[in-house]
Amino acid sequence: MTRRWLPWWAIGLSLLAGAAQAGSDLGSKTPYRPQEPAAQYEAAPPGYTPVAVQLVARHGSRGLTKAGSDEAALAVWRQAEAAGALTPLGRRFGADLQRFIAAQRQLGYGNLSQLGVQEHEALAQRLVARLPGLFAAQPAVELLSSGVDRAVDSSRSFAAALQQAAPRAQVPASWGADRFLLYFHRLDARRDLAETPARRATLQRSEAYQAWLRSPLLSEQQERIEADPQLPQAAQALLAGLYGAAFTARVADPVAAARHVMDVRGAMAGLTLEMGGEVAPFVPAAAAAVFMALDDAEDFYRKGPGLLEAGPVTYDIATQLLDDMLDRLPAGRGAALRFAHAEIIAPLVSAIGVASVHQPLTRSQPYSHANNPWRAKRVIPMAANVQWEVWEGPAGERLVRMLLNEAQADFKPACEAARLRPASHFYRVTALISCYRPAPGGSPRP
Repeated sequence: MTRRWLPWWAIGLSLLAGAAQAGSDLGSKTPYRPQEPAAQYEAAPPGYTPVAVQLVARHGSRGLTKAGSDEAALAVWRQAEAAGALTPLGRRFGADLQRFIAAQRQLGYGNLSQLGVQEHEALAQRLVARLPGLFAAQPAVELLSSGVDRAVDSSRSFAAALQQAAPRAQVPASWGADRFLLYFHRLDARRDLAETPARRATLQRSEAYQAWLRSPLLSEQQERIEADPQLPQAAQALLAGLYGAAFTARVADPVAAARHVMDVRGAMAGLTLEMGGEVAPFVPAAAAAVFMALDDAEDFYRKGPGLLEAGPVTYDIATQLLDDMLDRLPAGRGAALRFAHAEIIAPLVSAIGVASVHQPLTRSQPYSHANNPWRAKRVIPMAANVQWEVWEGPAGERLVRMLLNEAQADFKPACEAARLRPASHFYRVTALISCYRPAPGGSPRP
């Protein structure tokens, strides 16, 4: 297929406009946009040049991963149509829903969308534009994916755009997959051979994490989240706008029906190009906010900071990936690029302990937007990414700066002493590694 290449700034503006039209909060289905303009980044100290960059990115935008919510939403819509209960908004929603389903089936469930391709192309072009000195020096490029199609396709889109923007970069013609680094939330001892101590440890952590997903303690949190008295009210408001109050009163499970509509709402944002453009809003803002808070709470406990009483089970699974990133800091050169999923990005962010993001809660402090900064749209939107830039000075000292979704981010508060200076986003590599890997007898890494 012949691709028409756009300048990085044009793609970026297109994505920003699309995200704004789609709504500011679609949780983990939010289309990607950089969270800070590069012009606002802190300048590197004089004499320091970029020598390496590491990236771990979620795949780009997609629709639904499987049939279910689309078909369930269409079934309710058809019942309302047969009953003559459609509102004007409901008739428009039905047309958009059927257009979405046709586009979804043509693309295939779980596959990267055209918007997802553009997100990774733009991400690669901004990386080259941000670090031109690095990519002009014929850097070696390593690529790795989880092996899942949408992550593989994202890596290919990124690599093609990187090579086009940086012709001197040594981009490999092919690359492999590593489930222990990039799909660690679903390891299975029957198929995933753990032939090294590090992999055996990751497999054990994955098994502990999967046990957590089935645990009574997590079920307790889920039951509390679903008992929110605002949910039935939000569901009634959402459905009544589409089908009228009388029909909505007869829906057997209005919360489930409303959640199907919300799932479709998020998936539509990823398929705007396949659908031929944005759809008009069909969910009241107040109702959407209630359901987004529910999704944030679920993600917080399932793949985010989680419960203090449960320990680090939700993010300890990222230990091997974090170790691999730390191993590369002292001497690594070029670009190490990894492509994965939300279930990898969220634990990695917490394993790093990103300041102002990683704040676990106790059972007595249920997660809410009022008491915790964790938001899926901030941490794991589509194409979410963690980037570590390494800069080297004339005397060989190395500094590292972290970007979370292309916004400058700070390492865990315990590493404050590794900062180049107060409030700087640059950290001394040697001191930072000592912070995460204290000497024998020192405090363990949280």
